Amino acid sequence: MASVAQPLASGKFQALGLLDKQAIEQICKEQGYQWKEVKLPPGKTLQCFGWQVLMGNVPLDAVAHHQQMQFSGAAFCMARQRLPLEVMQEVSRRVARQVMSSAGANPKDDGCYKGKRVFRIDGSSASLPDAPEVRRHFGCSGIQKPGCGYPTMHLLLLTGPGGAALQGICSPLRTGDMTHASQTHGQLRPGDLLLGDRQFGGWGHLHQLLSQQLDGLFPAHHSRTIGWGSKADHGPNRRFVRSLGWYDQLVEYRKPQNRPKWMSKEQFKEAPQWILVREIRRQVWIGGVRRMVMLVTTLTDHRTYPAKELAKLMGQRWAIEVDLRSLKTTMGMEQLRCLSVEGVKKELLMYLIIYNLVRLLMLEAAQRQGVAPARVSFADALACLRFGNEQVVDIQVNPLREDRIEPRVVKRRRKPFAVMSKPRKQLREMLLDTRRKNASRLA
Repeated sequence: MASVAQPLASGKFQALGLLDKQAIEQICKEQGYQWKEVKLPPGKTLQCFGWQVLMGNVPLDAVAHHQQMQFSGAAFCMARQRLPLEVMQEVSRRVARQVMSSAGANPKDDGCYKGKRVFRIDGSSASLPDAPEVRRHFGCSGIQKPGCGYPTMHLLLLTGPGGAALQGICSPLRTGDMTHASQTHGQLRPGDLLLGDRQFGGWGHLHQLLSQQLDGLFPAHHSRTIGWGSKADHGPNRRFVRSLGWYDQLVEYRKPQNRPKWMSKEQFKEAPQWILVREIRRQVWIGGVRRMVMLVTTLTDHRTYPAKELAKLMGQRWAIEVDLRSLKTTMGMEQLRCLSVEGVKKELLMYLIIYNLVRLLMLEAAQRQGVAPARVSFADALACLRFGNEQVVDIQVNPLREDRIEPRVVKRRRKPFAVMSKPRKQLREMLLDTRRKNASRLA
């Protein structure tokens, strides 16, 4: 299989050169896509698309200027529309696999726990242009008045060792995190460990992980009342099996009477009546404060997987929050630009491709400097990839910041403009009416 991202040579790199045109066009041939000999063949189109996103999702005309006006912005837009979605999906998969392979070769990478590859899953969102097709498919927030807000997509992201973004599923705004969680399991192999928030710790998801020989570690859902020991009240949907130690026990979860909406009727019918899981309660230090956490996991062997280690491992789930911040804030994915549903999916895939190229650069820099990949600055690696004039070894390494805590506040004030409360067309008419009245008074 050809490598989509070209390896770095002598510590030097170029932004466009990281995507191999020949490998991309070979993928197009494998997908049965045919094209004419034009100024924007698939390989060059995807390279230009990558440069556009890499530079902060600049306008189409900026791409044309960067290519010395070999084509117009409109021509580049049409070339992007012709590029098959399946081709970009395959390119994204191959680049992600390269990140995973590079992470496995780094002895300082913490992407494994006792031989198990550790993956993370979480949901997020992104703002979209107010185009009719996009608005109909993705929907808007219910608190927005018609014509006063923007459509929003729901994003489910799966990341793996090395911070690789393996899969990003975009769906309408009113989609739960669990709706497409099972689709991400295809990226895993038996024995892998999945970390997530409390939304993923229910009976249905735990059953699916067990049925595919996967493991999961999640905070217990806040609605679940947990009793400890054989004499506690465990309720009708839980039953005590065995104590494994101090606030560490094996229990069984009962199959619910109502089928989860995201689970098919066949899957629900074939599911066992009870599944065996492990519950843990521990105190941990978070940001200098001692807090109580309750976990549910499929790792039932308390000797191989001590409760203290699992509580510490659960803290690594926060890494996906940092990855989402890198994608949305540092790279600018908070607001997408495409005016069609398929265009939004392509734009998301291109963000994942460029994100993984940055991760490749970070892994290379970490290996050269002998540090853990998580300590390499994502923002500095992105800047190096954008401008391509620095050595890989010069990428900034962040200091150790254990138990770092920062207030979640915004310092910069917003401009003192009123918030849009009516559609733009009505506001224009109101302005015109005001001008007419003022003109009549002066007359």
